[in-house]
Amino acid sequence: MIKLFLLFFLLFSCAVKEEEKGKAQWQYYYDLGMSSYMAKNYSEAIANFFRASQLAPNEPKVWNALGLAYMEVQEHQKSETAFLRALQVDKAYTEAKLNLGVLYYRQRQYERSISTLREVLEDEAFPQKHMAFYYLGKAYQAMGNIKEYINNLRRATAYNPMFADAQLELAQAYENEGDYASAKNVYLSLINNGLVSPTIDLSMARVEYMLGNYASVKSHLKRVLEDKQTSPQLRSQAYDLLSQVLIAEQARVVQRVEKDRQPQQEKPPEPPAIPEASLRETAQENPQSRGRAYRIQVGAFSSANLARAWKDRLEKELGLKEVTVVEASGIFKVFYGAFNTKEEAQRELTRLKGVNIYGFIVNE
Repeated sequence: MIKLFLLFFLLFSCAVKEEEKGKAQWQYYYDLGMSSYMAKNYSEAIANFFRASQLAPNEPKVWNALGLAYMEVQEHQKSETAFLRALQVDKAYTEAKLNLGVLYYRQRQYERSISTLREVLEDEAFPQKHMAFYYLGKAYQAMGNIKEYINNLRRATAYNPMFADAQLELAQAYENEGDYASAKNVYLSLINNGLVSPTIDLSMARVEYMLGNYASVKSHLKRVLEDKQTSPQLRSQAYDLLSQVLIAEQARVVQRVEKDRQPQQEKPPEPPAIPEASLRETAQENPQSRGRAYRIQVGAFSSANLARAWKDRLEKELGLKEVTVVEASGIFKVFYGAFNTKEEAQRELTRLKGVNIYGFIVNE
């Protein structure tokens, strides 16, 4: 009896050791595969995940990982087979079903994607519902259903307010629909959650411009221009938006002046038209400003004649000196002054604001 017990114990111990050895082997290849996958070395990742799948064919996470790696190299048929195998092993492995829905979306099989992702959302224990809502929205967008696209993006951000990609897409969708107030609320949510960047500030400035909140626009653009991480492209966009703000502010000033003007007062004659080509020739930097770093942009116009008229008014009515017009990419910008330091330019900018002349400092 004792011998029989010892024999059973030895056989059981050997079986346990073999099982542990097998688990250690597939886990080893799985971990190697994950390291390669994170490093975007998909060839190595696939090789290691495949080895792990042969050693542990009943481990759904191995098949799921193999499916993800195949999806990255656009081996869509193999990817689908791997995800389906994971679900065959474990029907409750919802992560594989989510990835299958994403795969169908990438293959432009939008109806299948929507159907699969809806099944994902039925699993109340699944912790990545925000991703299911996000790709569900993307599938609807691809089908031209913008209402459901926005609705699902809204739900994705509700389930995970820190899901920045969905938040940014939602804000852009609101902008495209002309719902600038809703777009502003989304950007404010990102900023309040600490997700601040030059891109978000520039987007916020763009929305505030459409809402007519010019002071807020300039506040956000100031952060964009002062951030050392701002790319040259974003910096250029920020300056262009500042120019648009100047035009809008000047239009408001003109409207107020026209409103206050007495009906009997005659309107001053329009300045004579000046050919734009001629203005481009004469709109060079003031020689006196060479070697100086700072000027104040006090206007931006789509018309050469309007820019010249504004220049003449600044010189005649306010007595400003060193006012020049420079054409760039079809926009005629009006610059004032030539200052050695930013502080000097800032003092003059403050003085100009006191007489309802708005602008910003340009560092050349």
